[in-house]
Amino acid sequence: MERKELLDLIQKCGHFLHHQKGKKLGQYRILLILKKHSLMPQGQLLECLHIKAGSLSEILLKMEMNGLIVRTKDDKDKRRILVELTEKGLFKVNSLIEEYEVENEKLFLALNDVECNQLFDILTRLYKDWRGEEYV
Repeated sequence: MERKELLDLIQKCGHFLHHQKGKKLGQYRILLILKKHSLMPQGQLLECLHIKAGSLSEILLKMEMNGLIVRTKDDKDKRRILVELTEKGLFKVNSLIEEYEVENEKLFLALNDVECNQLFDILTRLYKDWRGEEYV
């Protein structure tokens, strides 16, 4: 096996995960954060997500139109927008959590526990090396 073949395979796996698992990932992350924090200023949500303000506004608009969240102006500071999960949003995030847990288990059915641990160690070592971190 050549290193190029290994890199090609890693890229194919990344592509698969991005397209199969990345659907509505932005909304899912927002729902998870709001489930944990209940009510949050939009600016703080933006900091948590590390995305552009325009992208967040677009995602929140879609979520608001689907009844998953509510945005209101802060009574104390009218410039601040507060984002809150609705009951429908809470139901959605709980069902997505269950769905993702089942789907994530399916991703590794071809590996036994020892192989999963080995893969985890190898990928951790690679990732830390690529980032210039020391692997212990």
